[in-house]
Amino acid sequence: MAFSCVEEKDSISNVCNEPYETIKTLNDATGTIGFDEINKQYIINIYVEGTIDEIITLYPCELAKEFKKVNLKIKIDGKLFTNDKLPKPQIGGQEMFYIDITEISNLNN
Repeated sequence: MAFSCVEEKDSISNVCNEPYETIKTLNDATGTIGFDEINKQYIINIYVEGTIDEIITLYPCELAKEFKKVNLKIKIDGKLFTNDKLPKPQIGGQEMFYIDITEISNLNN
């Protein structure tokens, strides 16, 4: 019987090294760290206030080890962009972006 650990993919950093056009800029957005089991990558979910089903899912270019904790509440600034390698939305009302983080802080402290 063999056991294996599921490891996070590091391929997202290649996407972030390519030239991109900023679509939106986030400033002081509040989000929650999650993990995309399908793509094996940490994500940031931002629930849009005033809606019942709108969510922005972000795939960070880089995420420091201390923020790789599922359900961690954070405040974040960064530049959002897309390309054809971005995973497709899994639910209605979901927007997907890559994020080049310029500032991040832990709100659980």
